[in-house]
Amino acid sequence: MKKTLLSVFSLFPMLIISAQQDVLWETSIGGKHSEYLYNTISTPDYGFLLLGSSFSDVSGNKTKQNQGGLDYFIWKVNEEGKQEWQQSFGGNGNDFLTSGALTKDGGYILGGYTDSSKSGDKTENNIGLTDYWILKLDAIGTIQWQKTIGGLGYDELVSIIQTQDGGYLLGGNSDSPKSNIKTEKNIGGKDYWIVKLDSKGNIEWDRTLGGENTDELKSIIETKESYILLGQTNSIDENNQFNDFDIEAIQLNKNGEILKKIRFGENQEDLFSSVYFDTENQEIHLAGLFSKEDKKDLKIIRLDTALTQKSESITEIDNNQIINNLILTKEKEYLLAGSKLDYSVNNNIQQQISSYQTMTLSQSGENVWSKEFKNSGFDYLQTAFQTRDGSIILIGNSDSKTSHNKTSESQGQQDFWIVKLGNKETLNSHNRKYIEAYPNPTSDYVNILINQEFKQAKGAIYNLTGQLLQEFDIKYRTTPLNINNYPIGVYIIKLQIDQQQQNIKIIKK
Repeated sequence: MKKTLLSVFSLFPMLIISAQQDVLWETSIGGKHSEYLYNTISTPDYGFLLLGSSFSDVSGNKTKQNQGGLDYFIWKVNEEGKQEWQQSFGGNGNDFLTSGALTKDGGYILGGYTDSSKSGDKTENNIGLTDYWILKLDAIGTIQWQKTIGGLGYDELVSIIQTQDGGYLLGGNSDSPKSNIKTEKNIGGKDYWIVKLDSKGNIEWDRTLGGENTDELKSIIETKESYILLGQTNSIDENNQFNDFDIEAIQLNKNGEILKKIRFGENQEDLFSSVYFDTENQEIHLAGLFSKEDKKDLKIIRLDTALTQKSESITEIDNNQIINNLILTKEKEYLLAGSKLDYSVNNNIQQQISSYQTMTLSQSGENVWSKEFKNSGFDYLQTAFQTRDGSIILIGNSDSKTSHNKTSESQGQQDFWIVKLGNKETLNSHNRKYIEAYPNPTSDYVNILINQEFKQAKGAIYNLTGQLLQEFDIKYRTTPLNINNYPIGVYIIKLQIDQQQQNIKIIKK
């Protein structure tokens, strides 16, 4: 196993940039009250979807009335930071939208948890104190179906993915006992609760996993052969050892049966930070924070899909620094998103403040570049990702007023704050296609992407003999096409967009 140690005074030193990262734009989104960002989805059309919860009625940027306390809040943003569409869904209670993913048909699967009864947008009654609430949306945010899934206690979903068989895997935390929906009893204070759905949202199986204390699921991923659960636990391990919190990985087969468990921990509290799954190389990159006396170590651990450790890098950071997100960039570097907590004193009143901080490390642990956005208030960087054109999006929550770093006006008490970074010269010369088919090759769905505004468009699919197979209208910049029933081979999509005609070759594999 390869191990790299990088000792520095701070993970985020004062501004160090060795690779040019300009601020391309920044914007604030929200209503007059508070919005809470929990997750994001990068979309093939160079835009992204913001996922969170909102307490605001119609005000600021928000165009839909609130149904209860907090509602699910979804915002589709294009590559320039402009709204394409927004939605909010809720019942008469509080609804927390924590996770989501693109689906093969060009739509979205969203998941969170709720204490709302049947009311507003919610079509089923609550089962326990909080339940999983799943929404399947089409490409423009219209609900196609929804499900309320839970036991008699608190069930809080943290991660949802679409599986290779077209169904869905839900992962969260539960203290519910065995019931007609939850088929296994509660083990400890809080357990992992995994639910497998088919493509229509029907339950295929569920599993309750944990020990006698607290087990907190943080993420789920699917490999070619299995499912991997990642979280943290302070339950006694299989060797009857107790180390406060440890980071944990559990491998399940496709029927939910345990294949392997592994823990990462030392003698003090060790907490899960983030995970990135490299689908191309089938490798897991796991980030965790390991406590020391007056510092803590950020460890990035590389695993194969059998949970065998391949390498590890260690970076010493301050106790007031938080890492919320890790990805592997197109340049095969680690992009880290987090915040640094601090305090300011105003009129003899101490106030906690926070700043956005992001950096990239090489896989050997060397700093490539880092950047800090410090304002007067509490700016908490929740997530970062890289778009298809190579730029970097930073998104979190902010209550700061305008400053030299934040020029966009705040809409309410707390907003989503988005910052886009990139090399202006590189992006300006980026040869983005006007029309694309993505993914290509594909096995089932292909998305037609039109990377600019248009008035009217339509298309048709032909095989190589010239036979017309399907005609379709194009109403939005992303249009999914189902070619699952076509034989393996090459097809031609003929498009008429305003006055322009274009043909695209797609490969069905």
